[in-house]
Amino acid sequence: MENKERVDYVPGQWSAEAAARKRAEKQPGRGCPISLLIAIVCFVAAVSILFTHTLTVNSQRKHYTPILQAQQEVIDRLEAMEDGDAGKLEMLSMIFQTYGYYAGKVSEKELMDEVLRAYVKATDDHYAEYLTEEEYLARRNENNGDYEGIGVSVIQTELTVDGIAYPVFQIIAIYENAPAAASTLRVGDFIYAVKNESGYQTITALGGFDAALNMIRGKAGTQAEFAAFRKNGSSGYESLTFSITRGAYESQSVRFYTKENDPTVGVIHVTGFDMTTPHQFKEAVRALQAGGAKHFVFDLRNNPGGDLQSIKAVLTYFLKEGDLILSSIDRKGNVARSYVAEAMTLTGDYEPCSVSAEEIGMFADLDMVVLCNGNTASAAEVFVATLRDYGLAKIVGETTFGKGIMQTTVRLSQFDKNLSGYLKMTTYAYVTKCGVTYHDIGIAPDVGLSVSLSDEAKQYNIYVLPQELDDQLQMAFAQFQ
Repeated sequence: MENKERVDYVPGQWSAEAAARKRAEKQPGRGCPISLLIAIVCFVAAVSILFTHTLTVNSQRKHYTPILQAQQEVIDRLEAMEDGDAGKLEMLSMIFQTYGYYAGKVSEKELMDEVLRAYVKATDDHYAEYLTEEEYLARRNENNGDYEGIGVSVIQTELTVDGIAYPVFQIIAIYENAPAAASTLRVGDFIYAVKNESGYQTITALGGFDAALNMIRGKAGTQAEFAAFRKNGSSGYESLTFSITRGAYESQSVRFYTKENDPTVGVIHVTGFDMTTPHQFKEAVRALQAGGAKHFVFDLRNNPGGDLQSIKAVLTYFLKEGDLILSSIDRKGNVARSYVAEAMTLTGDYEPCSVSAEEIGMFADLDMVVLCNGNTASAAEVFVATLRDYGLAKIVGETTFGKGIMQTTVRLSQFDKNLSGYLKMTTYAYVTKCGVTYHDIGIAPDVGLSVSLSDEAKQYNIYVLPQELDDQLQMAFAQFQ
């Protein structure tokens, strides 16, 4: 913005006045008064113009001086700025903060967090993330199996009651020692409304599944109030209301059951590999064995993977001491580290993944089948590949997802104490005992054991699919005959 003063010059102005003065001087008895009058008028006009100009300039200076000062400050800072992309970012920030209409609406920290997220996304590392301190803490607590809420596992589906179709959360599991376990809520109930300040609102009225789920979740000590349908008789449903005080609980990554009408066949469904998995896996096998199970199906369908120490601990239960689980390979093709079956005494968050010497290979002699599909990924694929490579289990189902790369999370403050936040990035590829990577390829079922679900079966969520409709599970059962 420029501030320019303009002065206009009228040609012939002074020569016309001089001619008039000469004419007046020629008129007898009137020369002096006319000359004096003209002089006075000119003097007053000049003073008036000068006074007006002074006021105008002062007013404009008062208005524009802060802007000019701000501009000069930006210029001075830009001149002092170092070259490079970091300088571009600082320049962009200064321009927005100086001239932006929305300057100050978003804090500098929030802006920088978004800049870092954008940078990470642009690296083409599809598994990379920038996490704030708060986000990292929440993620770590989840990986440790520590949660606050009512303690249920749900799936999103739709239920028609009295001719009305309701979006609902179907309860598929209630965690032990969780608040919901002490309530009258049951597996199979359908949550269709959540209470807010306006009363019970359907999931649709609340804005959808995510919004409704966030209202059910919450801090320990607070109340979760909702309504659910429960099957009543052969075709009807009754509506029930629940008020459950939220609390802390441990997630369950392992659930188990037996083949219908045959307790000698046990099924262990592993939904993920977190810090709770090794202990829960051991307890599931032992519980099924105590009930008479002699054959085992390890169902890893829809398992997205998890933590390396968790999968290492679980696989150690099946292998001999020193057996290779996987090797990590850097971008130059060099083996960075090998992970083997061994006794481990871990502390802190990883303490639940400790393995005693007596636990090494304790499940190696089980009669077992591994069940997988296209959503079996990462650490779950390590489980599939390892049992296949050592000839311990048959592989049934569909080709797995194909994620054979590892991510590492680092704290930025270890590089600069003034930085906060965490960076998760892909650091290695890995191979199992066979020595061949399955990244972007997947792990195929054994010859003759590839099977997909029927169209009828696909109408169900995998967690509530009836056994008689589950062709993949039936194929696994058939391997024990």
